[in-house]
Amino acid sequence: MARVKFLKIKARNFLKKIQDKTGFTFQELADICKAHRRSFSDWKSGECLIPLFVFRKLVKISNLRSPKIKILPEYWHIKEATRKGAFVRNKLYGSPGTPDGRSKGGKTTSQKFHSNLEFARKIGFLIRKKIYYPPKSPRLAELVGILTGDGGIRDYQVIVTLNKETDKEYTFYVNKLFKNLFHLNSTIREEKDEKTYEIVVSSKNLVEYLIKLGLKQGNKIKQQSDIPEWIKRNKKFKTACLRGLIDTDGSFYVDLHKIKNKYYFNPGIDFSTHSLPLFLSVKKILKDLNYHPTGEKEHIRLRRESEIVRYFKKIGSNNPKRVLKFKNFLKTYRKPKRNIEK
Repeated sequence: MARVKFLKIKARNFLKKIQDKTGFTFQELADICKAHRRSFSDWKSGECLIPLFVFRKLVKISNLRSPKIKILPEYWHIKEATRKGAFVRNKLYGSPGTPDGRSKGGKTTSQKFHSNLEFARKIGFLIRKKIYYPPKSPRLAELVGILTGDGGIRDYQVIVTLNKETDKEYTFYVNKLFKNLFHLNSTIREEKDEKTYEIVVSSKNLVEYLIKLGLKQGNKIKQQSDIPEWIKRNKKFKTACLRGLIDTDGSFYVDLHKIKNKYYFNPGIDFSTHSLPLFLSVKKILKDLNYHPTGEKEHIRLRRESEIVRYFKKIGSNNPKRVLKFKNFLKTYRKPKRNIEK
């Protein structure tokens, strides 16, 4: 599709003017333009150019005067990358003559690019990052749970979106998990106008590897994503995966009940999902681990205090905020048990 290149201002400034004029958040603008929320982050950072149809839509709804732009036709970048590649090739090896010469030159160029990735990137070539392919393990199963909960897989990126207010410390844990498992560096993006952190790992090899492990690319709800079978068959794997799922799409809470003018505090764990296969799998795993989950639609809950304590002791949580909240419950309400009379 055609894209827009701004000539006198940056895309970040243009989008800021749109927000100031309309009062809409990026999520609301994304819904209006029928685009993904994360696309606005890519356009704002300059990683991608804004599609022409989105630009025109934003100008229309904001009544702003259109800034000076250059319209780039579809596949414009391929022509530029081809031109740069041909220039470098001819500079290194001269004009291609025979089929053998062209074949040899292409192989030599490829070897040189892979030995100097930074140079290849500078002249416009996309070079895949090398990654470490870890064996199946509890840590890998936990990451699968995290990605099944709050993750997303695109063509070239893996993204985990976490709450800025409640998951700040957990963000660094997930970031380190990618590094330890795949030897890849990730980027933590923070949107000032949004309440989220985004952990972004760019790697086509990683995307392909995760898909082979059983994860889905694209909309997880439409595809009714589920836990991969290799995890379900191993107790340690499914326990770790469950931890990743509840650390992202779950919550620990304390219920307040009033009985005969006395107040009682009861802990609970809630897991929510709009995927029926995932709902059934999580419920079965909890039952297999001798818990008594309740819930028939979207929400699975643990309500027995003894099981909540056992969950944090046996399965645990790597989300510091959840652990602190649980410890505060034990300290405040459980030992000794207290009733608060009105």
